[in-house]
Amino acid sequence: MRMAVLGCGRVGRTLVYMASSTGRFEEVLAVDVDPRALSSVEGFEGVKPVNVDVLSGELVKVLKGLDVVCEALPGRLGFKALRSCIEAGVDVASASYMPEDPTQLDPPAREASVTIVPDCGVAPGISNLLAGRAYALMDELLELSIKVGGLPSNPNVPLKHVASWSLEDLVEEYTRRPKLIREGKVVEVEPLSGYEVLRVPGLGLFECFYTDGLRTMLKTIRARGMYEKTIRHRGHVEALRALTSLGLLSSERLDGIEMRSLLVKLLSRAWQGLEEDLLVLLVDALGIKEGRRARLSFKLIAQGSPPPSITATAAMCLSVASMLAEGLVKGPGVVTPEELGMDERVYEELQARLKGAGFTVEEYWGGQGGLS
Repeated sequence: MRMAVLGCGRVGRTLVYMASSTGRFEEVLAVDVDPRALSSVEGFEGVKPVNVDVLSGELVKVLKGLDVVCEALPGRLGFKALRSCIEAGVDVASASYMPEDPTQLDPPAREASVTIVPDCGVAPGISNLLAGRAYALMDELLELSIKVGGLPSNPNVPLKHVASWSLEDLVEEYTRRPKLIREGKVVEVEPLSGYEVLRVPGLGLFECFYTDGLRTMLKTIRARGMYEKTIRHRGHVEALRALTSLGLLSSERLDGIEMRSLLVKLLSRAWQGLEEDLLVLLVDALGIKEGRRARLSFKLIAQGSPPPSITATAAMCLSVASMLAEGLVKGPGVVTPEELGMDERVYEELQARLKGAGFTVEEYWGGQGGLS
């Protein structure tokens, strides 16, 4: 089989390495417009660097005839890349945090007999998979809570946080208005709202706040209440609110400089050489099963180097892509990761592949109770 990885940033580079190491693919095309990014994958066995602008028509020519694509571009480029995959007639697993709704691509993907699985990261991604699992096992889902964060073990760094992935997408996470489900209806709330202090057993106290991670689940999962919150070290939100008050998270321009772009450059410099090494994902579902209230919880905690948030994202995206190429994920059209979780056979296979990559999700049933 032959595959391509679009984007050779931290996630893409890890994807290229993992794909070339599995033995499943005879050739892996590493596609990026930046020669410096491509140089980072030189020497990987079975990897062919391809210097192409993903926004150009040349990408379609590169992708034609491949078995599958892993898309790991910054969010602003992801939707366009998926359109190119449709035009090339190749299935794709996408890890981009794109602002567009990927389900809009369902009709053209079906017409082209292409399968697209969007949001194949940690959250959205593994979180959706677990939400779909809970939804399938409950007779009725009442409430769903997702709390997730990739963090440095040592919070004594600028802003009490660092990030190894796209800083553009990180800032987008803090500025995009989160969509939640309240009383069965979709509502929008302010960025950084819903603040609460969270205790994670064995790890200590953190803080969390609403972020826009439900995405396709707003359409595919019915519940009375549903939300995602991002976990950070305590003090991070206060620092972000200070930056917001200075206008550094806005798209406004000052003396010809976009403030958000300036912040990305400042963070890139301040966090150079630092990386998160702790991943926490907690999913709690409250529902009705066999006539009684029941609670189903999932926990994924990983720590170490390279950053588990990067390697878990790559493992999820590559696992889905491999299963697409092997015919284990059925299309065509847009198939969401929560729908994969609703299929027990697919869910078990994905969990086995994630475990093989070093990421084991704990699943356990509890009794009555609300979501914290």
